[in-house]
Amino acid sequence: MTVNYKLLRTSGKLAQRKALRIVAIKKDVTDIERICQHIQQTTTLTTADILGTISAIKTELAEELKSGNTVHLPGIGFFSLALKGDMYEDQKTHRHHLRNVAVRKIRFRPDKDFYEALGEVDFANKTYKDGTPSLPMRQAVNAALKELFEEKPIITVNDLRRRLNLSTTYAYQLTAQLEREKKIINIGSRYRKMFKKA
Repeated sequence: MTVNYKLLRTSGKLAQRKALRIVAIKKDVTDIERICQHIQQTTTLTTADILGTISAIKTELAEELKSGNTVHLPGIGFFSLALKGDMYEDQKTHRHHLRNVAVRKIRFRPDKDFYEALGEVDFANKTYKDGTPSLPMRQAVNAALKELFEEKPIITVNDLRRRLNLSTTYAYQLTAQLEREKKIINIGSRYRKMFKKA
């Protein structure tokens, strides 16, 4: 088993400190069926046992986070909430408050045991390869779009290409498809496309 990576040029403020950044290339999305099969083969648990346990943990995790607690799963790590909102200053008291407070993301900090479970990892530099010769799964595309638009309001074909490890040809095919599906809107020119979230 090998983890592939690419060295990509940085932009903005980060480029002043680092010329390149390391990005792990995501090969595939492992679904719950595959995980259940592996666990069932090595333990006495059935798929129903595993799915029931995961469902119960998800419910408990959500309830604890909604109560403002950090949740620790031994051997895995810590889960906590990161928030977002519109900051404003009360003109009378000059105290700061938030409007429209919401969950920005769920933070995860892995346990040391979890790192150690990885053991020795083999790595391969794929910086100078063309990228994957096929369009990625919709789930991966949606996740990439979400991550990119959280980082900045306007993205380019290259942003999507690097995030999904696509060849240039497939990156343009994908953006054309996303435009047709009205998931992104081109606010640039025909030859210099820049996209905002639809």
